[in-house]
This record gives sequence, structure tokens and C-alpha cells, in this order.
Amino acid sequence: MNSFAVQIPSFEENQNVEIAVKVNGTTLDFQYRVEFFTLHDYGFPSTSRANCIRNILAEYDSGWDTYQVSPVDEERIAITFRRKR
Repeated sequence: MNSFAVQIPSFEENQNVEIAVKVNGTTLDFQYRVEFFTLHDYGFPSTSRANCIRNILAEYDSGWDTYQVSPVDEERIAITFRRKR
């Protein structure tokens, strides 16, 4: 097993999450960022939802990896990013 889940209490708009994990005595630090995006800002519905997400990710800071994409409602999505190591 090389992963585990940490429950984050109630998502707020645009959160930064820092997690320190100790594995065999070595501490590893991880940084996550949760951001909410309105699809209408990226051309939805004339552009497909998938293309909107592609555009968001293409414009995002290259120092962060995409970790998870979660629908919030018909107009918004939450994307979790993890800082590259």
C-alpha cells in the first residue's frame, strides 16, 4: 500500500492543506491545494466540460500536479493539486 486517505473537514473555498507523514522515522511533507472553478468562466456550455477542465489545467501553475477533480454542482468543480516534489 503506497497511499492512504485523510479526511479534510468541510471544504472551504480555495484551501491549502499541509500534511507531514513519518515513514520509518523519516518525515515527508506534502502540500495540497483545493481550488474551485466556475465552468462558465472557461466557455461552458458551448465548450464541453472535459475541454473546460483541460483549459483550466493547461493554464495552472506548472509547480503543481493535478491530484483529483471533483464535481461540486452543474456549474462548478473542485480540483485538488499536489505540489511537485
